[in-house]
Amino acid sequence: MGFNILLGLSVIVCLVGLFIRFSIWFSQGLQTSTPPTSPGDRASAALQGVTGAIFSSKVVMVLKSFFVDLLFQKRIFDKSYLRWATHSLIFFGFMLLFFIHALSPVISDSLFSDYQPTLNPFLFLRNVFGVMVLIGLGLAIYRRFALKTQRLKTYSSDWAAIGFVAAIIISGMLLEGAKISSYSYYQGMIEEYASLDEDEEAALEAYWVAENGLVSPNLSAPPSPELVAQGMEVNSDSCMDCHASNSWAFASVAAAPLTRPFSAIFGDGAAVTLFYILHILACFGFLAWLPFSKMFHIIAAPVSLIIKSVTGDEVKDPVNALNRQMVGLSACTHCGSCSIECSSSMFYEHFDNDFILPSEKIQYLKNFAAKKETDPAIKKRMQQGLYVCTSCDRCTTICPSGINLKEIFVSARYCLLEEGAPETTMLSHFSFPLALAQNFVDDHLKALKKVTDLFKESFRSLTDFSTPLRLAKADTLTNSSFKGCYSCQRCTNICPVVRSYENPSESLGMLPHQIMYSLGIGNVELAMGAEMIWSCSTCYLCQEHCPNEVELTDIFYSLKNGAINKIEAGAKS
Repeated sequence: MGFNILLGLSVIVCLVGLFIRFSIWFSQGLQTSTPPTSPGDRASAALQGVTGAIFSSKVVMVLKSFFVDLLFQKRIFDKSYLRWATHSLIFFGFMLLFFIHALSPVISDSLFSDYQPTLNPFLFLRNVFGVMVLIGLGLAIYRRFALKTQRLKTYSSDWAAIGFVAAIIISGMLLEGAKISSYSYYQGMIEEYASLDEDEEAALEAYWVAENGLVSPNLSAPPSPELVAQGMEVNSDSCMDCHASNSWAFASVAAAPLTRPFSAIFGDGAAVTLFYILHILACFGFLAWLPFSKMFHIIAAPVSLIIKSVTGDEVKDPVNALNRQMVGLSACTHCGSCSIECSSSMFYEHFDNDFILPSEKIQYLKNFAAKKETDPAIKKRMQQGLYVCTSCDRCTTICPSGINLKEIFVSARYCLLEEGAPETTMLSHFSFPLALAQNFVDDHLKALKKVTDLFKESFRSLTDFSTPLRLAKADTLTNSSFKGCYSCQRCTNICPVVRSYENPSESLGMLPHQIMYSLGIGNVELAMGAEMIWSCSTCYLCQEHCPNEVELTDIFYSLKNGAINKIEAGAKS
């Protein structure tokens, strides 16, 4: 009775949570002030997209994505064997346990006419799958501690997910271990399934103590080999049809000694009940918690991957583009792959702003999409994190959940841009082309004009000087490799940005070699005001071809960081 009530409650909570999460897909989004689309229209557009994919040749791509991207996880495999092994062990171990054990009345009983959880291969496989999950969780914990990179973040929600899954597996093994050693549980099986005389019962009990891990109050010493042999015969006649040797449950047998202190305190029957309650609470708690946690990616990630396989990198329908955006926000597993690959790392390493990392932006953009974030400081940090994004799309390419991160970030930029002053980092080339996102051109040019004027007010250009420049010491720049410049101008000659202008000196303020000169004479602020550092494409050709190994591109990064800091400091003073 209690089982059914708990199951019913957890299913109801889970269904309500799923309804809320699915509703969010069609009601929220990172939109500008354009007329909003109703949830009904968005749901209708999604349904049309689904039917159009199923009843067309695109269904082949859906099937391919299901096996290659979802089951095999090729994206993870191509990048990291350890992460792939971690994910595969947890995913396959947990899902196989779910289908053959948790859903045994529906699936296992239907597929196997002689199914019994205490028979092989089911007894053995259940332990194998449980151990797979535990090994995967161990690798996940190892990765987040021993192999933790500078850009891999861990939240309490990540630990909660690991803890919930571990609680399910460990409590299940302890439950089975308690049953293995429980004399009360053994007696219940004998009374229900066997019809034995006293001698046969004694022999069978001796055999189960010797071979099946039973702890009997009737045997203080190991039973004789003769009695065990007799018990083996009785076991073959009475038990083999429904119970394999407990030794096949190798993980549960190993866990059985851990349950004996509880049996000594509460009694072995009560100990079995205790671990049963713990296991049920862990399972049903996980079911109820799933829609409200990061584990919702179990549902959202497959949907995201299938959408990507059908639509590719671009969704032409703006309504479905918004739907895809919200599915993507739900599909994030916070694995950190995108942050590890992020090409804006030099900005992240300079600014104390986690929102420069794509995996951290995604976590908070859920609040922005729901219009729940009101803190100006967080909005400011998010805006900076969005505008130093290079739009290189490496995060989208590596994402194992198939999320189009670049598309989400471009939309988020302009949602925040509408709410206040433009972010100083938008002057960077990183945000200038915005991956050629033509749907925001007017908005971007207006904001860019404002921040460009702000920089012109803060820095003098080379043409502003009517008197000769004075020599000084460049004490504010940590990278001093510019001292190796000997004016060969190879950096300027090879620069693709310089070659794209008819009059580069006028358009860029100063050319790469001139920026090195300005640093050489100690005028760092002059270099900061040059349009060149903001138009630089960071292709590193100048740095790679410099005969004296001057680190021009890295210096440009430092100049941009310093310029942004100066503007921000001026705004706060």
